Amino acid sequence: MTAVVDSDQSQADRLAARYPGCRAISDLATALELSDVVHVCTPTETHVPLARAALTAGKHAVVEKPLASSATDTAALLSLAASHGVFVCPVHQLVFTDGVRRAHTSMQRIGPVRHVGFVLCSAGAAGAGPGAPGRVALEVLPHPLSIIARLFPDALGHAAWSVRHPAPGEIRVLGQAGDLTVSIVVSMSARPTKNTMEILGVRGAVYVDLFHGFAVRYSGNVSRARKIAQPFLHGAGHIGVAAANLALRIVRREPAYPGLVPLLRAFYAAVASGGAHPIAPSETLAVACASDELMALVSGVRTSLRTEGDDAPGWRG
Repeated sequence: MTAVVDSDQSQADRLAARYPGCRAISDLATALELSDVVHVCTPTETHVPLARAALTAGKHAVVEKPLASSATDTAALLSLAASHGVFVCPVHQLVFTDGVRRAHTSMQRIGPVRHVGFVLCSAGAAGAGPGAPGRVALEVLPHPLSIIARLFPDALGHAAWSVRHPAPGEIRVLGQAGDLTVSIVVSMSARPTKNTMEILGVRGAVYVDLFHGFAVRYSGNVSRARKIAQPFLHGAGHIGVAAANLALRIVRREPAYPGLVPLLRAFYAAVASGGAHPIAPSETLAVACASDELMALVSGVRTSLRTEGDDAPGWRG
């Protein structure tokens, strides 16, 4: 049985009508009696009570990112899921895109990796009120952190972070874990919108378009001819890979949110078979702990800017 649950019955009816055979329910307790898996697609502050209700009832849960507002709450939900023998999974869908997977397999060919850089320019806060840019900027941080956790499993636990917060909705992060550095640029106002990652290694690089889910690998070979031809080689590579990716997404009927369908398929396969979780609890917790640390640093920089004005310290870490 598939159902849409909303405390506003009219909203539940409206959404359920789009899917044949889907029921509209306004009471969560009733829905829990009839379901095996619960998808929590609500504001972050509601994630913990809704996920806790599902897990306590012995139901598996897929929860929008971030899973919870803090690492402490995240750990509590993971522990609760384990005690009831069910899965709880954050929607870290970018890890499951073809682009990130290709980047992962390409790292041996371009490595050792020296730097990973993310640029996220979003319109997600447009028209949503004065506090929205800062809130949305923080809410997108789990995406790059989840990719780092997947590609470099030990990095988040050993990283030292510095943060700059020049304006509401603007976050700049610099991190270092051993000889790997990471940069994350989040902007709610810079345009055009983009969501990209570039991995720089000693034998080449990989560019990933996270909006569209594709990756292009660049050779690290050096010559005068290659330097001259580089813009044309990169342009041709992007056009070819982007076109193939668009065709594949059309075939898959994936107009938006690349990686989401593969994540959900992996989750449901794990539920059905009792196999490995698509996102290990340790990985989920590592992302939550890093998010906590970065949010604390952003808050500290924000306070310094208010109290010390334009001469406030640059990077805080």
